[in-house]
Formats: sequence, C-alpha cells, structure tokens
Amino acid sequence: MKFNHFGLLLLLSLVGLSSCADKELPELQAVQKVVWLDQNWDDDQRQWFHYVSQGTSSFFVPYEWFIALEQPGLSLFSKKLIVDGDFLERLGFIAGSLGLYNSANLPVGFAVDHAATDLEGKPYRAIGLTCAACHTGQLNYKGTGVRYDGGPSMISANKLMSTILVSMLETYIGQRQFKRFAERVLADQYSDEGFKELRKEYTKAFMFLVNQLFQSISIQNQGIINKDIEQGRESKVLVDIVKNVKANLAQTEGYGRTDALNRIGNQVFALDAERPENFVIPNAPVSFPFIWTSSWFAWVQYDASIMQPMIRNAGEALGVGALLNLNKDKSNNFASSVHVMNLYAIEKSLAGEAAPFEHRQFSGLRSPQWPQNILGDIDQQKAAVGEHLYKQYCQECHLPPVGSSEFWNEQYWSVKNAIGTRLLDLKLFSTELIGTDPNQAAVLADRTINTIGMGLATGVFADAECAALNVTDDAKANFALSLGAVVQETVDLWYSKNGIPSEQQQEMNGYLPNCLRATRGYKARPLNGVWATAPFLHNGSVPNLFTLLSPVSERPKQFYVGNLEFDPILVGYETGKRSGLFLFDTTKNGNSNHGHEFNNTQNKGVIGPLLNVAEREALIEFLKTL
Repeated sequence: MKFNHFGLLLLLSLVGLSSCADKELPELQAVQKVVWLDQNWDDDQRQWFHYVSQGTSSFFVPYEWFIALEQPGLSLFSKKLIVDGDFLERLGFIAGSLGLYNSANLPVGFAVDHAATDLEGKPYRAIGLTCAACHTGQLNYKGTGVRYDGGPSMISANKLMSTILVSMLETYIGQRQFKRFAERVLADQYSDEGFKELRKEYTKAFMFLVNQLFQSISIQNQGIINKDIEQGRESKVLVDIVKNVKANLAQTEGYGRTDALNRIGNQVFALDAERPENFVIPNAPVSFPFIWTSSWFAWVQYDASIMQPMIRNAGEALGVGALLNLNKDKSNNFASSVHVMNLYAIEKSLAGEAAPFEHRQFSGLRSPQWPQNILGDIDQQKAAVGEHLYKQYCQECHLPPVGSSEFWNEQYWSVKNAIGTRLLDLKLFSTELIGTDPNQAAVLADRTINTIGMGLATGVFADAECAALNVTDDAKANFALSLGAVVQETVDLWYSKNGIPSEQQQEMNGYLPNCLRATRGYKARPLNGVWATAPFLHNGSVPNLFTLLSPVSERPKQFYVGNLEFDPILVGYETGKRSGLFLFDTTKNGNSNHGHEFNNTQNKGVIGPLLNVAEREALIEFLKTL
C-alpha cells in the first residue's frame, strides 16, 4: 500500500504551505521586565525543573535537526530558524536564558538529552518537552511579566507540531532549503557523502512522521484513496477526511489546552503499538492544570483517576513522546526512553521533603501569592466579606483555605500511604451533579482499545477500594486499566534493568499502589493560587473569575485565548480579538461553559444562589488572598 503517497497529499491538504506563517501567529507580547514570584524554590531548583529531561523525543527528530529547521514559508533564500528570535514565544513558550541547565538557550520546557539512545541502543541527541512547558505560567500587566512555576502555561503545542511538520515538508521538497539544512546539521563535517547519507536519514524520518500523523486512516480508506490517486481523480474520501480533521482542529485545544488523555492514548496504543484502529480524534481538551500541592493528593488528574505519582508522571512522559516498545514478540517489550529517576526527582522537588499534615504547611513548590506591588492592593474590606461568602458557598467542596487551622482537620487527610503519611482525599463530583462538560470525565470510562499482542499480564488495583485486578490483552480492553498496566510494566522493567531494590521502588512510587479508576466526575481541589490559573473550569471555557461566579447566561459564548495581558479586576486574561489568537467557541463539542453555576434556578449544575455584583467582587478579593 502506497501510504506515503497519499499521506503526503493529505499533509499538503491539511496544513497547507502557509498554515503557520507569521500572519497566523499573534504578535510578540513584549514586556519591559520579568518577575519570578517566590514559591519556596531557589533559582537553581527552578532552572533545573525547567530543563531536566524526562526522556522525551517530542518532535521525533534529533536536536541538531530541530535547531536547523527554518520557519515555514517557501523561499529561495535563507530564512529565520524556528529557534530564532521570538518565534517560539509567539507560540506561547516562555523565553529562557543561557545557563547551567540550558546551554542551548531554548525556551522553558525544552530539554536536550545529549546522551540519549533509541530502543536499539543507537546514540543520538534528543530534544523533547518537559512538564515545565505546560506547567509554568506567565501573565503580563502594564509592561511587567509575572512568572510562576506549577501554573498553567499558554502554549499551543499543536501549532508547534504543525510548524515542525510544515517546515520538514518544505525542507524535504525544496532542494536549496535542504542544502541549507544540511550545511547547518553537518557543519564542518559537510561532504557529498555526508549530504547523501543525511538525505536518506531525513527521508526515512519524515516518512515516519507522515505515517504516524495519518495512522488514523483505516486500511480500507487507504486503499480507496490510493486507487483514486492512481486513476487521477479527486478522492472524495480524502476530501471528507481533510474537512472533518480541519473542522475538529478548528475547535480543539488552542492556546493553554490539550486533550491530554486521548493524546496519551493515541501515542501509546496507536503510534507506539502501530495500531491505527486505536486512534481517536481528540475531543476532550483540558487546560493545563496547576500542580502546586498536588503531590499530596490521594488521587490526581482532573477526574481523580490515578493514585500513584510514578504512574502519573511516567504516563505523561510517554504521552509527550518518550520512546516505547509494545510488542510481546520482542525481547525488549516495554523498553522505553523514560528517565524514571528524573521523574522521581521532579516529584520530590514539587512535593518537598516534609509531610505537610505533620507540619501543618506544604513544603516543596508552594502556590504563588498575589503580587500587590504589581497587580494592585487587595481590598481588605471586600475580602473580609468574601471570606464569609467562601465559607458559605465554596468551602464545603474546595475545603477551608490552605493554611487555616480548619484545613488540617483529619477528616480531609483521611487517606494514608504504606508508611502512614497522610494525604488529601478530595471530594469527587459527578458530571451529572456539577454540570460541567462531561467529555474528559468520560474518556477513561468509555474508550476501548485493542491490546492483543502487547503482552499484558499485569496486576493492578481498581476503583476507590483499590481491589486487586489482573489486566490482560483484549480486543476491546478498557483504556484506563490498560494504560495503567502499560505504564507499570514500563516502570517495572526500568527498575529491574537498573537493579532498584524493592524498598527503593516503594519510595519512588510514593508508597502507593497503582490504583486506577474511571470516575465520570471531577475533583474539587483547594483553591490556593487560583487567581493565577485562568481560564477556568477544567476545559478553560470560562475566561475569568467574575464570569465563573456569574450565571451561565452571562458567560461569553465566544472569546479569544492567547493574550497574556491580565485583568486584575475580573481576574483573568484579556479576551478581545487579536490576530493569531484562538477563538474559543463554547458551543463546540468539549467546550461547554455550563455547570458550576450560581443562580436562582433548578438548572443542572447550579451549586449556589445568584450572587449580586458586590458579592462576586467580594468573593474575588478573598480568592486573591489564597
């Protein structure tokens, strides 16, 4: 089957040669100065977190290729590179600076592993995204950039991948452009023989990317499209696929969001496993969550679906492009490039050494405090009124304020790990009750995959009771359990190969079992630092705190996302139309802004009475203090 032939045609049809040209990116949002907020990390801890490798190869090309790719837009003459100037900042990435952990001068969240090897042991220099790319926030106010770790970023990962694909396509078809590329990559080792060898490797890698991108096309459709192309006629099947994918991409994700669960599933079970039938089009986008204090939650993820921190972190690394072998007939089945020890170190840095319940405070990374010297003073009189409103309408779900004596009540810290350390057991609310968009909560419950031949025979634990369960290969396997089993096999193989003693494994696993569940609900987490986490609701469908506290009828149905300029009154980013921003349409699938509503109605998702404007303003002032 000539998959590469129509794959290239579909690539051209889908992204076009100018899909990521400058005109489609927002202007650079320049600031006069940058301030990092104090969150209990020193500069060395912060820099290490920004650039430590998780073993990912997110762009499927080696480092020296990535830094040699030109910005999209065919030209006979040399152009700026993707890594030049402010291009990546316009995709939402935070500019980095040269230093011990960033010798390549890349943005926050780009890690270079100079000693990487592929699954066959071949050395190369890998480049990939880290958790810092998605979990480092910035807001701008009157010329000052305010940055904080652990907060949601405003990157557009899909625009970055589209940029790389278009650049690679232009480099592939443009002779002069490929020669410029080869001169950069080979440098003083350039020769005719080296050029030919690089061309072979590039073609192989590019076709691999094309194949990966379009594994979602069924074998039957591949045959129909290929036949249409060979007979010189327009392929209706191809046209329909392009229209459907474009329509989906037009409303999915954008700045500051990703369909994390479905994309991890696609990477592991469709791409790594080479199973096109396991591919689904993303339809459950979520905002990048804020991760301060989350190391001490008994259950993590928006849907409270994972208990063990190592499973959560290794699963994230696999979803962001760590290499993985999934084939029971290969001797290195479940071998991966995941840097398990780095994941453990990242978790320790986030969590801190001291158990919070015993010390009545969080160590590790703490939530940022509202910078009054930059964003303006908190109105203490309004905040005092807001505190009463918080106790009346918010505290039952989101717990008392972190730091208050009530917060450290044992009833909230009822779960213990294997060594007796207490964890926060957050309340879970069904989508039927809370009324917010149900797509993300349904992914783990509804998605099934074909795992035949992957070699799963894995003991895990399931549901709130953490009952022992054996996961095996199945043609219609449960996604949640299968993903947890694959990640566990991957981590366990690394432990075995590296001779990690059982006691140390327990510590690296957080002294918690690999317990998994599909909840069809969302957890209510503490609201410390919530002021720095716009847009709101799990899918980012509400732009600011004021509209979150307003009836659904007063929430905007459409608004623009990607502007970092902050509104300290409404507490959220400015949402007016600007070139290159993402139009968030709440009427689209996965984008509902309903639920979590204060209103005097019996509508689904109403959680409290209608708040007048003064009450909303008072509650916002109090939330700034958290």
